[in-house]
Amino acid sequence: MPEDNRESMSIVPVDPPMQFDTLQFGLALRQVDTLIRAKEARETFDVNGAGFTAAVLDTGLRTTHVDFAGRVVAQLNLTQDNGGDRNDASDGNGHGTNVGGIVVANGDHTGMAPGADIIPIKVLSNSGRGDFEAVTTGLQWVLDNRDTFNITSVCMSLGAGNNDTNDGRFEGEPTRDKILALRERNVAVVIAAGNDYFRHDSAQGMAFPGILRQCVSVGAVYDDFEGGFRYQSGAEAFSAGPDQITPFSQRLHESVDADCRTDIFAPGAPVTSAGIANDHGESVQQGTSQAAPVVAGVILLMQQFHFRLTGFLPTVDQLIDWMRRGGVTINDGDDEDDNVRHTGLDFPRISAFGALDAIRRELQKQLAFSGQPLR
Repeated sequence: MPEDNRESMSIVPVDPPMQFDTLQFGLALRQVDTLIRAKEARETFDVNGAGFTAAVLDTGLRTTHVDFAGRVVAQLNLTQDNGGDRNDASDGNGHGTNVGGIVVANGDHTGMAPGADIIPIKVLSNSGRGDFEAVTTGLQWVLDNRDTFNITSVCMSLGAGNNDTNDGRFEGEPTRDKILALRERNVAVVIAAGNDYFRHDSAQGMAFPGILRQCVSVGAVYDDFEGGFRYQSGAEAFSAGPDQITPFSQRLHESVDADCRTDIFAPGAPVTSAGIANDHGESVQQGTSQAAPVVAGVILLMQQFHFRLTGFLPTVDQLIDWMRRGGVTINDGDDEDDNVRHTGLDFPRISAFGALDAIRRELQKQLAFSGQPLR
């Protein structure tokens, strides 16, 4: 991998984060929940992520926020922020707190898996920048502590800003090796596809490390009817509606590369979640950064459901298959209203209910011969 890509990365926000002191926009996270039928899935399948843990590699976390009360089971700081204290992953940026809330919030906001624990691993400084050495170190920490904290889902809303159609040039890259090692232990590493579709002249592809076939890559759609949005990259949505692919979201269809395709799309604009202003703060952010934690949280629900019924975790391949089979088909270009070119191709968008139901149906088939009902 080229040195400048390997050593430099950022959260590449599509707009500056907006921080609030009071709960003004809590509806936005509920809109995500409604679009993917998350609340319905949690209630129908009796899951909330309890007993499972998500590691979030990002700018850290406001660990004292009511959304995370009693569920921050460890933390790790791999930056020079907070005096370089490795045990203080406090977030001075806001991105990691927003992302973490989407995964597990259970206070002022409700994330996808509100019963799960969370471990913030601060690999990005408060400026939003970092390097892949910190990411590799953070992933190794997850490997070393996977069993201690039952870490089964990892969220990485970060990227190098490039646009590749396959992962061939990253062979032997340390980050890739760690993600592969986690995948072999049934830990899903969920990574944002990237926010530079406009900058790359509407060419298909994804940023590193989302392009790696070992991860679960996630693109972004809008979750509701909104006004227009103009982004720092130059991308612009003249109007926005549910399941329209955002003009900033990088994307790669399986017809281009079946191994490195964008695995799933999820709502990522705009999303309200926890913020760093105070312990009841919230923030509104947009990006594939917000879509990735939606998927990371749904995966916790899927793992909990499967484990309860079988006594073991599913493979990452199975998780991706169930998400895609249970997903909603969206078309890139059928109703988008923006300033980018579209592929005209179909992609899957996650449905929490559909993913869990896909697990239920498969397990029912497996148990049919035994005559045992599915519990």
